[in-house]
Amino acid sequence: MSDSPTIDIFLHENKPEQSFQELLTALNTQAIPLLTRKGTVLQYATDEIKYCYLLHKGHVVINRTIDGLSLNSETAPFVFGFSMLSDIPCQLTLCTSADAVVSRLPLGEAMDIIQQHVLWEPLSHVMVHISSRIFTHCTRLSQPGAYGAIRYLLFDLSLESDEFRKSESVVNYVQNRCFLSRSGIMAVLSTLRRGNYIEINNGKLIKINYLPTKF
Repeated sequence: MSDSPTIDIFLHENKPEQSFQELLTALNTQAIPLLTRKGTVLQYATDEIKYCYLLHKGHVVINRTIDGLSLNSETAPFVFGFSMLSDIPCQLTLCTSADAVVSRLPLGEAMDIIQQHVLWEPLSHVMVHISSRIFTHCTRLSQPGAYGAIRYLLFDLSLESDEFRKSESVVNYVQNRCFLSRSGIMAVLSTLRRGNYIEINNGKLIKINYLPTKF
């Protein structure tokens, strides 16, 4: 895999796993398990109560409510909600995978637990990671031209877990994360596949052989 645009901080292996696990362990003592299935939509706030969600297994996709654009996908372990502490209305939802195991508690209670157990350091690590993921999304949208955006998203998809890549077609992954037409995306992917730049089987990404900066 050559010429990857993904900066080291965006790589999944740089995710602060220990910090996420510390928060999950402490917060799970007060969290309530949720019954979810593939495609269950979780709201960050209901009836004016803001929630903190704990992802123990599987993955979720973060979607923007105004247009349905998928911002990022996150894999367990993960904690959601701490970026929603302001009074600004949340414009995001979480969409669960088939194997997702999720629990939640009110955000206020989560903050009390953070304070009681002095978990500010792991929380800061998590918030830095979330900020880097947001920057990744902004970088993706700012790519020049259709190929630039698709190239970036292909590298992004290659960094997802095996389970995620098996559950999501390349076309859907790209289309849900940018404003390109489905026909345009398929045309670029078809050309890349014929040129042996990428390997796709049953619509799923198998391997990236080489993606030039310009195409």
